[in-house]
Amino acid sequence: MQLNELRVAFPYGHSAKFYEPTRIHLAPEYIFLENTFSPLVELDPETGKVVAGVAEDWAWTGDLLRFKIRKNLKTIDGIPITAKDAEFSLKRAIVRSGNTHGNFKDLVCASSSVKSINDPCEGIFTEGDTLVLKIHGKSQFILPMLSGIDFAIIPKSSVDLNTLDIVNYRNTSGLYFVDKDSESGHIELGINPNHYHFSQKVAQRVFLVPTEPTQKEMSLKLFSENRVDLITTIDAARPETVIKFAGLKNDRTLHKTANIRTMALFFTERGLKELSPEERLFLSQKIRNALTPYFSTLPGYEVTHQFFPSFGDGAIDQSTALKLSDRKSPIESITRNLKVSTLRIGGFQVFKEKIEQLLPSVSVGEIENAPAFSKYDSLDDMPHAFLAGPDTGFNEDISLISYTMAAGLLGLPKRDVPGWLEKYMSLPEKKDRMKMLQAIHLEALKNVAVYPLFACPYTALMQNGWQSKLSLIFANNPLWLITRN
Repeated sequence: MQLNELRVAFPYGHSAKFYEPTRIHLAPEYIFLENTFSPLVELDPETGKVVAGVAEDWAWTGDLLRFKIRKNLKTIDGIPITAKDAEFSLKRAIVRSGNTHGNFKDLVCASSSVKSINDPCEGIFTEGDTLVLKIHGKSQFILPMLSGIDFAIIPKSSVDLNTLDIVNYRNTSGLYFVDKDSESGHIELGINPNHYHFSQKVAQRVFLVPTEPTQKEMSLKLFSENRVDLITTIDAARPETVIKFAGLKNDRTLHKTANIRTMALFFTERGLKELSPEERLFLSQKIRNALTPYFSTLPGYEVTHQFFPSFGDGAIDQSTALKLSDRKSPIESITRNLKVSTLRIGGFQVFKEKIEQLLPSVSVGEIENAPAFSKYDSLDDMPHAFLAGPDTGFNEDISLISYTMAAGLLGLPKRDVPGWLEKYMSLPEKKDRMKMLQAIHLEALKNVAVYPLFACPYTALMQNGWQSKLSLIFANNPLWLITRN
């Protein structure tokens, strides 16, 4: 390996063409895309404030938001990335309408039916090197929303104009481009020196080394054998395992975020329909009792009674959360067969053994995607609940909030999600939005649509020689924040 080549353990084994900004359901997809494509604006990893991205500057004029596109931004083959590419990319996002991180269309094309890329949208147009958005209500959310990689700027020439599929992952807008692809996920990324994040200190070439998600410690084995240099925050290995592993030798550097990851039991459409709140509470408390003796001894974990971090936006009064978590259920047993699944949280056998031992009528399996984003032939095929550890953030992040709602994590029916988001985003005062967010959080806890268990950090590990400037408040992995010492 060359000095500035980075080998990354990556928990996905897909070709580059699998990745699509308007269809992001799990963290590995986001991580791949944030390194190969860039949005108009980005969030500062230390403060969370909006900073320049593909647009070097922006300004409001009434309800018009003007983004000045960087003049010298080009793909690896020298294709300029222009305001027209930005206009095309945002209209493409509306047409494909699959993004889970914000209701962008309602802000710019509320009165238009945009079914094809050629349909007019009164809120998106260009003026020379400037992209102009006419914002319905001058939403305070538009800038942080557009920092999401769902709204990546994609060179128009890299897209099939008939299907709107990305067909060229070489000419991208990101710091890295796909130099060599493979169906197995062994992908080689080259660096684009025309990009604004380019530096000689960052990895000049990146090798994605796919790991099998069911083999939760495969990445650690590869790390020990010096076959990978980086284990990302979204690895299948659980944080306590990575923390312990990091302490075994002094040839490795650990990165740890704040406790912005909540492990919780989330009830699905089936669980909310077939189980009463009392039954859901009984099941949740039994699962907590099964897991607490194990997790309470692990580094990095703390018991939590809220979905949102108690120190962050969306949190309710801690004493109220504790009372809801510990209230007594009148149910003393559940004899009918129930299905509970784990979703990408590692240690499947631990969950299966401990839960099934205490609850013989419960069978524990694994799923690869949130049920709200999956298709089932019937409700009977769906688990009643699933254990997952999503990124909850600590500040008001509209991308995470809209994802949380779309994924059904707070029990809001799918049909009600657009209306809830529209109302939430229409409130100009943060205190009013927080009341609304706290209200649905409180209702989800009261109704036992979600039952929080533990809070923990995201962890990343790198071989000595690499230095992390990854964020303490975000779980993403922009590789330009990892540099040679």
